[in-house]
Amino acid sequence: MMKVKVSVLVALILLTACLTAQSEAKDIHFEASVDRTQVTIDQQITFTVSVSGDVQNIPQPTLPELNEFAVYSAGRNQQFSLVNGKVFSSVAFNYILVPKSQGKFTIPSLQLTLDGTTYKTQPIVITVSGEGEEPQAPSEPETKQPVATEKKTADLFIQTVVDKDKAYVNEQITLTFKFYQGVRLFSNPEYSPPTLTGFWVEDLPPQKQYYQTVNGRQYFVSEVKTALFPTASGKQTIGEATLKCSIEDLRSFFDRDPFSILDRDWMDMFKQGKPRLLKSKPINVEVLPLPDQGKPADFKGSVGDFAMKASVDKKKVEAGQPITMKIRISGQGNIKSVSEPVLPQLENFRVYSSGSSENISKQNYTLQGTKTYEEVLIPKEPGKYTIPPLTFSYFDLKTKEYKTLKSDPTVITALPSAESGPFTATPISKSEIGAVPKDIRHIKTVPEALEKQGGSLYKNPIFLIMQLLPLAALVFALSYKRHQEKLNSDVAYARLRKSHKLAKKRLSQAERLLSIDRKNEFYSEIAKAITLYIGDKLNKPGFGLTKDQIRSELIRKGVERVRIDDIIGLLEDCDYARFAPTSCGIEEMKGFLESVEKAIVKLEKCLS
Repeated sequence: MMKVKVSVLVALILLTACLTAQSEAKDIHFEASVDRTQVTIDQQITFTVSVSGDVQNIPQPTLPELNEFAVYSAGRNQQFSLVNGKVFSSVAFNYILVPKSQGKFTIPSLQLTLDGTTYKTQPIVITVSGEGEEPQAPSEPETKQPVATEKKTADLFIQTVVDKDKAYVNEQITLTFKFYQGVRLFSNPEYSPPTLTGFWVEDLPPQKQYYQTVNGRQYFVSEVKTALFPTASGKQTIGEATLKCSIEDLRSFFDRDPFSILDRDWMDMFKQGKPRLLKSKPINVEVLPLPDQGKPADFKGSVGDFAMKASVDKKKVEAGQPITMKIRISGQGNIKSVSEPVLPQLENFRVYSSGSSENISKQNYTLQGTKTYEEVLIPKEPGKYTIPPLTFSYFDLKTKEYKTLKSDPTVITALPSAESGPFTATPISKSEIGAVPKDIRHIKTVPEALEKQGGSLYKNPIFLIMQLLPLAALVFALSYKRHQEKLNSDVAYARLRKSHKLAKKRLSQAERLLSIDRKNEFYSEIAKAITLYIGDKLNKPGFGLTKDQIRSELIRKGVERVRIDDIIGLLEDCDYARFAPTSCGIEEMKGFLESVEKAIVKLEKCLS
């Protein structure tokens, strides 16, 4: 009897030990948390989903539908630790939630299944109120310390401003991006410039850095300037700029359990950062059309303040020898878009274009410089010729009037060629006149070879085709030159011709984002590629182009309904994947990318 009791006791002890070991092996913690539960409509929430325990492969949890928030992935933090001979891993998935409207919203419970066991988090209630007070940066750095106020200031914020909100087509607008930093950063920020569809863009270095006091708090300010030249009249929109960064957050190292820090690696406090997503507000700009009254016939869209000079490398040359004419246009404005003045008809010269060069300066954050065109002139015959004045017209922003510049006339003297001297006849004797040469054959009026071929050479089709080839090459060269000039001067034409190439380039960028961890960025890049492609095709600003506007514009262009429905459906799929994340694999994302490429190819045929 005693042996039976001992056996039962031993069995119970072994069973308890096994169950304890199994429970410890399955000791997994799955929780969701936010950095704040009450925010204003212009603030954001850091949403963290963490999984920790004795598990090696931790899958990324699937987010529920969060239609009340814009969801952005902010990366992940992963840690490993060894406690009492056991390996524990911990992964924190970070997201940034930006409220879309006011109200009280609930983040539903998340589920995670590991080894057949399902784990759930607790729902989180978020209250979103009206707009809060945001620090307003003055236009210029302050030199005096202002009186401190009780207004709450942000640790970080960004701002985009323009030097003017009303400008003419092709007039420079200076966009300034400012990053105000009040705390130390955990890593280098990721800056995404605003969408600038409808503008010719030029960077304006150097970047400025200085300290500035706002509402009694000192910030380190980084400032980047960009020159924008509107390409079409009407209301244009400068999109929102975004900046992703991580700030030092020592409080995240300590959780609610004061004793749990004993099991934490103290070096972790230097390896973690709190993610932040900063967004600027879009800026509307009114673009005025250039007046039709008084517009010169040779005006090609140049706006600013320019001067012109035409010169030749030599004024006396032998007939048949080249002269190089240089046409220099210098001044302030979009010097890259300046077109070449049209040469008058020069019947006594052969004229060849030798290309152009640019010398760009961005002094005082104003685009300026010199553009030089070179023409090669070859006089056909000896004589004295005058090259008429060249004209160049532009719109002067100071006087709000058109101005036409004229070069001085140039006199060219073409001398007789030294190789062509006077003709002298060699006298021959009377006896030689009747002599028949023995070393040459008699000239035949109709060669035997031509007789065998069936006629004269000029009647041969192959010979005629060979004579037409130089003419065809000349026509192609002239057409290509006109095409390049139109690309430089007509922005709407350039956007139309380059739209498909740019769309393929943006889709290639999206292909590089093919990763489950970067799913939101992948679908965001595809939506951007579709919208900007349609904007380029229609010569409309891509930013702010809604699905209703896209549908109405494509209908007006006569695009088939089935093609319109395909494009709108793809945009809706992108929005659903970004703002209501669901589980999907790499193959599904690849298939979606192929569908977008095919849809753009079909739409290209309709809009070409």
